[in-house]
Amino acid sequence: MLNRPNAIEQTPAQFPAISLHQASIFLRHHGQKQAELHSERVEVSRDLRYATFTGNPTAVVFEAGREVLRIRGSRIVLDRHTNDVTVHGSVEVITVQGGRLSAGTAHWSNGAQQMVFQQAVMMALGDQELTADQLTIDVGNQVLDLSGGVDIAFHMEGAKP
Repeated sequence: MLNRPNAIEQTPAQFPAISLHQASIFLRHHGQKQAELHSERVEVSRDLRYATFTGNPTAVVFEAGREVLRIRGSRIVLDRHTNDVTVHGSVEVITVQGGRLSAGTAHWSNGAQQMVFQQAVMMALGDQELTADQLTIDVGNQVLDLSGGVDIAFHMEGAKP
């Protein structure tokens, strides 16, 4: 890339080696299904490292072979070397228990086993709702970390209004 001020940086899939329509990728670990990524269009970078999903991309995440949640955004980028996943634009997560989460971006770090949601994060389940600028879910340690403008609202059974 030329060294110019205000130059637009290339995205990993700007010049694809492979471009597919109506495609899916299945991620497995020791034969166990971990995730499925579906979209109207998939582009794989020339170095084959990045797969970029556009056109209603959806990631379905599995635990012990069962679906636990679905993630949607305007663009999903899979780093095939690290198995890190970044979801851009109006991220929406729906769990099988009916929980909802929305954010501007989300990033799964496979090495750290952490999911970081940023930009106007809102999480809701039933009458419970929380908002924050950032939500980090540490899967390995089973810890949720909220930061920036945190607000938590919940309904307590038997409480007087």
